[in-house]
Amino acid sequence: MRIAMFATSRHPIVEPYAGGQEAHTALLARGLRRLGHHVRLYACAGTDESLADEIVPYPLLPPLSAVAQLDHQLPEPDFLSDHAAFTSAVVDLLARPDVDVVHNQSLHFLPLAFSTVLPAPLVTTLHTPPFPWMELGVALAGPHAAYACVSRANARDWTTLPVAPRIILNGVEDDGVGPGVGGDDLVWMGRLTPDKGADLAIKVARRVGRPLRLAGPVSDRVWFEEVITPELHGGIEYVGHLSHVQLAALVRTSAAALVTPRWEEPFGLVAAEAAMWGTPVVALARGGLAEVVTSGVGALVSGGGGDDQLVMALSEGLDAVSDLRRVDVQRAARRDLGAERMVADYVGLYRDLVTGRGVRT
Repeated sequence: MRIAMFATSRHPIVEPYAGGQEAHTALLARGLRRLGHHVRLYACAGTDESLADEIVPYPLLPPLSAVAQLDHQLPEPDFLSDHAAFTSAVVDLLARPDVDVVHNQSLHFLPLAFSTVLPAPLVTTLHTPPFPWMELGVALAGPHAAYACVSRANARDWTTLPVAPRIILNGVEDDGVGPGVGGDDLVWMGRLTPDKGADLAIKVARRVGRPLRLAGPVSDRVWFEEVITPELHGGIEYVGHLSHVQLAALVRTSAAALVTPRWEEPFGLVAAEAAMWGTPVVALARGGLAEVVTSGVGALVSGGGGDDQLVMALSEGLDAVSDLRRVDVQRAARRDLGAERMVADYVGLYRDLVTGRGVRT
């Protein structure tokens, strides 16, 4: 099949990935090509050229005139940039309609709004809980648009969908290195923002007297400097935004991974990655994490209560995973969270769309 894919317009799809959405897009594009499918990827300039047969870069926002900049209703720059990106991508797709299916990986309403005029069926992966602009896109989408949710928990939040979404859990690639030897340190990985709860992981590490290494992009600089930086002492270390290989090596030499979201996590890719690298996971039971952190890969603890209760529950979870064998953790992750399963599920959805079967199941 020939697949056109719209990536996010905010970040290039290149390591180290800005987040789980970008990592998912890269993994799916690469997996599709391994199966012999042709992928045309619409993405920001700087995207890894090896991911697709063809990369079409989103255009930069053209400079506004001095008069236009004086408009008191001028939207924020990201809003205008997104519109420029997806309008251009749709125009290019209409001019070159030689595709079998269009996969919208973005969080923008325009691909959905244009779905009735696109040259092929559209499937949109809903990476987040619903928000107004995406609900608008769903309302404007054609009757044959299809949807995939990354967890059952996420699907339950999307009450405005006109058809039931396909549930396709995100996948993680097994790099073949094995589960690693573990270590004494704890590890936390993800975007450093308040809703990801790295400060909770620090409190857990202090409570149990274990070193903790934090890894990921600083997405909220002010919060990081005010909350995290003062805690970077006494065994608490920020190691930076690592490449996939570097992150895997770090996690493989850690005793356990802490996953501490303060929001209803749609999936929880960091938990799946840690498990695939053989490191037990201790996570708060929020959103889709209950579908990722099974008893085979770690411990799921209550996500209710204040910080003191959460820290206590996570600390007890560390005791619960101390006897898990790393080889068993990785085996469970390969079985339930492998990339091959995810890619095969999407190929099945594409085929159903192309043949007109199963879209409304």
